[in-house]
Amino acid sequence: MVDKDDGKWLQAAKLCAELVEDDELVIHDKTSARDIIGQSLSVWASKHCADIQVLDKFELNASLEQDAFGLEYEGESDKKCLFIGFQSQQTTPFINVKAKVEMLELAHPGLGRTAVSIAEMASYRTFTAFTPQVALHHASYLYWYGTETDEELKEEMEGIGAEDEFDDDMLLPSQFMESFPKYLVSGESLEREVIQRIASSKEPAGEVARIILSIADLIDQDARLPDLRNFYGESAFFSCYVGTGEDMLGRVLDDFYQNTGNGGEFTDMYGVAEVDFSKKAFLKWKSETEKGFALYTQLDRLMRCIGDVQ
Repeated sequence: MVDKDDGKWLQAAKLCAELVEDDELVIHDKTSARDIIGQSLSVWASKHCADIQVLDKFELNASLEQDAFGLEYEGESDKKCLFIGFQSQQTTPFINVKAKVEMLELAHPGLGRTAVSIAEMASYRTFTAFTPQVALHHASYLYWYGTETDEELKEEMEGIGAEDEFDDDMLLPSQFMESFPKYLVSGESLEREVIQRIASSKEPAGEVARIILSIADLIDQDARLPDLRNFYGESAFFSCYVGTGEDMLGRVLDDFYQNTGNGGEFTDMYGVAEVDFSKKAFLKWKSETEKGFALYTQLDRLMRCIGDVQ
């Protein structure tokens, strides 16, 4: 029986074969076009992400169907392309940044804050880390009706007649923020010239500064990995959890996962790329995604420098 999409799968297989060398694929008489696609994507991603040691692992899955990933598609309904999904392997670590970031702050005030800030920026462009800022966003909707200050929350609760719930047992925005050291939630980043001076040092801070500059350069090149912009859904997984072990991150995380268990459009997908069936478009996507892999790799290096995996 001939599948009506066999021609498209074969076309996609020829494109994906451009990702690897001929001797990197295992091909025999029964190897299908889909097998070639799967092998090519796996070998390619593994090669470019070989140095990732702590951040969540992921795998690539290809489809011709818009609904293959269990999410409602909101893009062009008749769009013909190869959909490549980036799926979490759910190996998310907790990274305690308290000791190492405080050492950075002691040696070079502002460097720890800069490292945390640029790590967040890199994660937003690749696979989001569950940082205090991300936890604050979720807490705002889990507990505070979309508000972010005690005053706003009290006004909102009075407006909906729920002021009796405003008591000592409730987690307030101020309590949440006060549970974190300032370098995790506020403060200015260092200027590039200052980071460059630190980067010339042979001390541990020098390595952190060099990685920060590498990440900044990749961001300037618009390095990123696919997100879910044309799909209705939200990833339930994160590249890592970032905190001090003495804060409210765990409480928000527990309630976030309890909320995902109650339904909604949550997914284990980080993003889905939509790649046109032309060699030019495919090679452009390949180049852009490899920059995204490089950014994720540098983020992994940075997280190892500023935190301890627990």
